[in-house]
Amino acid sequence: MKVLLTGGSGFIGKAFLHHMLKRRLNVRVLTRKPNEWPFHPFLEVVYGDLSSQTNWSVILDGIQVVVHTAAEIKEPALMPVVNIHGPNCLLQAALDAGVKRWVQLSSVGCYGTISKGLVSEDWSVNPSNTYEISKTNFDEILLSTAKNHTIEVCLIRPSNVYGPGMGNQSIKQMMRAIRKKFFAFIGPEGASANYIHVQDVVQAIDLCLSHPNAANQTYIVSAWATLEDMVKSLAVGAGLKVPSRRIPLNLATFLAITMQWFSKWPLTRNRVKAMSSRSKYSTEKIEKELGWKLTVPVEKGMHDLARDYRHD
Repeated sequence: MKVLLTGGSGFIGKAFLHHMLKRRLNVRVLTRKPNEWPFHPFLEVVYGDLSSQTNWSVILDGIQVVVHTAAEIKEPALMPVVNIHGPNCLLQAALDAGVKRWVQLSSVGCYGTISKGLVSEDWSVNPSNTYEISKTNFDEILLSTAKNHTIEVCLIRPSNVYGPGMGNQSIKQMMRAIRKKFFAFIGPEGASANYIHVQDVVQAIDLCLSHPNAANQTYIVSAWATLEDMVKSLAVGAGLKVPSRRIPLNLATFLAITMQWFSKWPLTRNRVKAMSSRSKYSTEKIEKELGWKLTVPVEKGMHDLARDYRHD
């Protein structure tokens, strides 16, 4: 098997690439900076850009599987180009090149903001921001294409992905609040912490490369803990006092609305919703159909992450 990987310099793509090379599998990485990659006998580096015209036929020569982890997450104006138009050009070229399977890194954000309930793959999509809309639109293009062509597609929808080398600063911000004794829980005990370690996302991508059951399927990957247990794990891992302060939900919502015009005010409406959510994401389907198993529970992963940050 030869795999074309997009987003190989990103957080999840880099972890998947390391996993593939460790398995001694051939990977062709798409990058805009080919000269910055070190030599590896199982790695081929090619220039390509999802935001501009690229000769995809050359890049796809000999490729059996495309693993698409690249995405624009910061600039809304670029999201339609990088997250929809560019990948669609690559997809059409993949059809012409006879690529057998496309593995797409999507997001549970496609289901929208869920305040409670057990979310499974058959929930209706309801994206709420530009990034989620762009990811959902391309997911639908993939699924529609698979119905009319021989290429197989597999969508992987992780919850919040974390682990060593992550670019997302939300967990570090939470740790800083704990360290400065600013952190406070919102609403009643038992709010959800839906996080998934990058190691278990990589496991899911690997399973989707060739498993026959994965053809034209969507899989959620996630892990769950209470927010109290997650915060305790972070505090203990960092050698900090476990916080206990709690703000009533109505008060937190009022403060978020009242203070929204102050750019440095940390308590936004989205953060209040996230810290008081009771939703969970089901992994029953990927466990049953592909044999995926959680290897890093939220409590252990957060403890280890905080310990590593502490020693940086």
